Amino acid sequence: MLGDLAQLADQADNIALHSELICWIESGESGDRLCAIPKDLGKWLYDDQWKKGIPTILTSGTLSANGDFSHVKRELGLERLETRLSEVSKPSPFDYQKNAMLYISETMPFPDQSSATYMERLTDEVESLIRASHGRAAVLFTSYKAMDMVWGKLKKSKLPFPMFRLGKGSVREIEKFKKSGDGILFASGALWEGIDIPGDALSMLIIVKLPFAVPDPINEFERSKYASTREFKRRVVIPAMLIKLKQGFGRLIRTMRDSGVVAILDCRANSNGIYHFPVVEALPKCEITSDVQVVEGFYRRVKSDDYFEMPIAT
Repeated sequence: MLGDLAQLADQADNIALHSELICWIESGESGDRLCAIPKDLGKWLYDDQWKKGIPTILTSGTLSANGDFSHVKRELGLERLETRLSEVSKPSPFDYQKNAMLYISETMPFPDQSSATYMERLTDEVESLIRASHGRAAVLFTSYKAMDMVWGKLKKSKLPFPMFRLGKGSVREIEKFKKSGDGILFASGALWEGIDIPGDALSMLIIVKLPFAVPDPINEFERSKYASTREFKRRVVIPAMLIKLKQGFGRLIRTMRDSGVVAILDCRANSNGIYHFPVVEALPKCEITSDVQVVEGFYRRVKSDDYFEMPIAT
């Protein structure tokens, strides 16, 4: 223990010499770790890459927030370039108007996992949407605690669909979900980006809460660079949330033949919500509803008869 403390003290002394670093301690199963990141990572990228004149192409489906690249340019140090920087945004090749629907709940209370009323309403909404889509659903959370609570409640309801829970660092459940045919995948973290589940296996994507970043030391330092919390939210918090939301939405339609519904259960995105218009503008243009019966009709319209038959697990 004394040896570990001495090593930690040496690391702290070294980091203390560098005032340009943001430092924090992370606790995990393997112990505590002293972590650091440059305060101005964008400048490092600018000095090491951008100002050297090396031709570079950055491409992604989620680089902009409502067509504005300001956030990613600021994050990557690209705003320091006065010349040689071109931006272009192209529409998706997917026919979202025909193959996708956006459901935004108009009845959910403000998200608060400590509220029994909120958790009951959330569970009811998730269950009704899962039944409307005949399973084949992924439920995206921003909190593992909320995910476990809804999981436990739905387990008791005895849904006629297999349920899978994606824990930290787990990928096996994704393969089980794909093979189940009509399963329900509960997930947080990894499923928001980089997961590819094409076809009918994923036809309903439920986003429980708008994916605002959890406060952390980096976030707190970024806040200190702005004159007001309002400006910080406008220039950093909201654009980052919209980009993350687009990444989540992108899990649903993976091929030209895919179809399905994305549901958002955060009242801040409903017709009276503070983020309704930014959310709708950021996502692909498609039919919007708050009626589960309309969702059911959509599936009858876009899915074949085979979709509604009970799959045979393999």
